[in-house]
Amino acid sequence: MIADIKEIEKVIPHRGDMRMVDEIREYSDTSAVGVKYVRDDEFWCAGHFPGNPIMPGVLQVEALAQTACFVAFKRFTDEERRDMLGYFTTMEKIKFSHMVHPGDKLELHVELLMSKMSMYKFHGIAMVAGKKVAESTFTAVIQKVVK
Repeated sequence: MIADIKEIEKVIPHRGDMRMVDEIREYSDTSAVGVKYVRDDEFWCAGHFPGNPIMPGVLQVEALAQTACFVAFKRFTDEERRDMLGYFTTMEKIKFSHMVHPGDKLELHVELLMSKMSMYKFHGIAMVAGKKVAESTFTAVIQKVVK
């Protein structure tokens, strides 16, 4: 393991129920493999769907994006990252092929396709037990937060 929750939170700004990455298993300047352990006490379980919880697809894409955020934000120093946030600008070619349930280990594979100034484009594939469950290409912009 490259990064646990504490190390991940030193890099990306997501916290609490909205942090969707529990580990970074692999990392390079242009790619990463993250892991999300899908638990039965997640905030969405009670309502999506009662008695048969299924992880919402939008949260699967969010988990991919947070893994990508780790790759993009690692390019900056701790001090530079302190006042930065990443925002989705596009999500393309989104496909969901299998359901994700509590107890699943969601593997998050991301690859940087392009970076230009503050714009980053990634392709991500989410997998459970070696099976592709979701895929997306997405773009984000990193901006300094004005307080």
